Amino acid sequence: MTGKIEVLATPVKEGRITTNSGTDIFHYAYRYPTSGTNGLTRGALVTFQVERGNSEMAVGVCLKEPGESSQETETRPREVRYEGFEQTRNIRSFKFHAWRTGEENQEAIVTVDLALFRKHGIGIQEGPGLCLRLLQVELQEPRPDGSVAWTRTLTDKEMLAHLAGRVTSSRRRS
Repeated sequence: MTGKIEVLATPVKEGRITTNSGTDIFHYAYRYPTSGTNGLTRGALVTFQVERGNSEMAVGVCLKEPGESSQETETRPREVRYEGFEQTRNIRSFKFHAWRTGEENQEAIVTVDLALFRKHGIGIQEGPGLCLRLLQVELQEPRPDGSVAWTRTLTDKEMLAHLAGRVTSSRRRS
């Protein structure tokens, strides 16, 4: 992931890194540099990993080099996690988080009119999976505007494609 140092860590207190969108904040511990200075300063752009088992702690904090390429990470697909939904009247908004090592987390929201589920005889419980398949394809491309928020509305056309996929898979099992 990438972010900016907001508070520099010292031997007695943790530092703080904020992602560019400001939505994710991570803490990191001071690490005594083995030789010279590690170059970390307040406001520096850094790369880091999230500590396994502690989603608020950054590890492996390093300065991000200007123009540093992340070709290796760009070839890996983003991981997507379903976070839940909100509903206003007949519109349900399915919320997801997507991430890829070395990049900023993305928030993705897919809205759908519940009337489409009824119209096509699709159970509402299929909604998160249907949206997830859509996101796994579309989130692989970077946003042209560079934003980390992503919104999409599930359409009648995608519902029909989902139904066609169900028919095809049931024929294969027969």
